[in-house]
Amino acid sequence: MAITSIIFAAGAVSALISTGVPPGTGENYCHLTWDKQCCPIPGCDVSIAPGVLTICNEKPEPAEFFWELIDISGLGLQFMPQSGIAAPGMDPTGISTGPCIDIPFTVICPPNFPLGTAADYQAIVTKVGTNETFTCFGNVRNASELKLDPAGDPVIDVPIPLAGAQATAVRGQLVVSNLGSSGKDDGSRLYIVPMGPFAVAQATLDIPPIPPGSSWAVDSFFDVSFSGARRGAGVDLMGDILFMIDTDGDNVGDTVIGSQTVRGVPTAAPCVGDLNGDGVIDTADLGILLGVFGAPCP
Repeated sequence: MAITSIIFAAGAVSALISTGVPPGTGENYCHLTWDKQCCPIPGCDVSIAPGVLTICNEKPEPAEFFWELIDISGLGLQFMPQSGIAAPGMDPTGISTGPCIDIPFTVICPPNFPLGTAADYQAIVTKVGTNETFTCFGNVRNASELKLDPAGDPVIDVPIPLAGAQATAVRGQLVVSNLGSSGKDDGSRLYIVPMGPFAVAQATLDIPPIPPGSSWAVDSFFDVSFSGARRGAGVDLMGDILFMIDTDGDNVGDTVIGSQTVRGVPTAAPCVGDLNGDGVIDTADLGILLGVFGAPCP
């Protein structure tokens, strides 16, 4: 089965790495998904690809943000929706949901999207009532016959460990589909490359032969953990796990065929005295203490 993919230019990879925290504030930032597939088969007409814009407000005061998606590829990408208002930290009922909000959207790809190319776009985010603006970048790519999608959430939350604590890994899963007209007899090998302050437990994932029109999700797991330092007070970092194939036979991944967005989130410090873990220090905790008071430690 032939595989048609795109190869990231060095500048594109540099842009991907830099999207985690914008220069300057280190408090308000955004992130866009990368390398989402447009056309399901080569030569298709207009098709769509999913995307997620994440906007994070780490400043102490609540804020609303106006966001807009803009095609910078020159290929005529369109978006649904193209713009909107977001208030990270609150859902529509005013309930606190944390510092980041994920906004799903759809990319409408142009007819005859050239084979072997990627189309870049950007989000421009402006804090309502101010001149504070920040940007982030994403892209869509032409289809390959080997299609790769995350099996779970489009953004995986990865705990940032407390000082001195061991990092906790979070498991993700892929769905790999063969959209071609023939099977791939020898299977494929994915090379798993973390971008940003993240680490993966395994560097490769072997894909078995997949019949035409079928998908594979058995044992298609990968484990990711936070491996960097926080930048700035209370900043949650964003990154991407890239899934690559080797096209030149040197056993090194060189062509991206899919990605998974990941986000570092803080781990809450334990509440001293809350012995039963219910979030409240009360008589129930005192009862636990009295029940073992005077007993020798093991």
